[in-house]
Amino acid sequence: MAKRFFRRRLYVIIIVLAALVAEHGWSLYGSEETKQAEKEERQAIGGDGTSDNKGDEPEESRGRDRRFTVPRVIGRRDKGLILYRMAYTTSYNTATRTPNWVGWALTAEHTDGEHARKNHYFREDTDVPEPRAVYSDIREGECGYQRGHICPAGDNKWSKKAQEEAFLMTNICPQDGHLNQNDWKYLEQACREWANTYKTAYIVAGPIFRSKPYRTVGENKVAVPDAFFKVVMVYKGKNPQAIGFIYDNVSGHHDMEHYARSVDEVEQLTGLDFFHELDDTVEEKIEAQCDFSAF
Repeated sequence: MAKRFFRRRLYVIIIVLAALVAEHGWSLYGSEETKQAEKEERQAIGGDGTSDNKGDEPEESRGRDRRFTVPRVIGRRDKGLILYRMAYTTSYNTATRTPNWVGWALTAEHTDGEHARKNHYFREDTDVPEPRAVYSDIREGECGYQRGHICPAGDNKWSKKAQEEAFLMTNICPQDGHLNQNDWKYLEQACREWANTYKTAYIVAGPIFRSKPYRTVGENKVAVPDAFFKVVMVYKGKNPQAIGFIYDNVSGHHDMEHYARSVDEVEQLTGLDFFHELDDTVEEKIEAQCDFSAF
């Protein structure tokens, strides 16, 4: 009888302990699950507060000033998949296989360096879903377009990793070869000069699609932009100054002033709100102007 009583009591104790452990374990699991859900929710918030985000922002780029390099999406346009890189942030469009925009802060210290584009190669970006752009999709001899950087290789010579990431296909668009090697390149050089003069140039650039449906190239159907935009803001002392540019994706040569536009005009074409962290009065003033001589 005593042994039977002892066994029953031991059995009850085991059941109670098992229940407590199960409850505690589920509590821990629920806590971890909640933490993971919160983390994923944070990751789902991009620079504009609404866009999708691919993973955590890299440690080496945290703290970099992105207030003026991540535009806000206006209306119901595709907000894109936000990708954080060492030197830039980009919104990737899974339909066009191109960026919606790429934004970066170019400092005077980063306008040159020892990591030139030599020995760096265009490569597929495995951070985005398939189908995605690959090297063979954009071959000038086959499609008539070159691989045009949005955030240029010339702005990333200060770091090997930054240069490598500049060659990811998510930073590339099919671009007219003459434009790529001439007028667009001259604007990139001008931005580096402005960064040297004003210490930092805040830049956002990307493609413009007017055609519906748009033309595509390559096996993965990478969309060909009709034009490209770039907006630039610098501080002249304490006063911000901004200007925009629109370049049609065709051959031809014009002075840089020919391509200059107000930031307001670029916003109307792209559905993006640039430099929205500025005071509203200041933003409205500088974005309505198109004064190329001020730079």
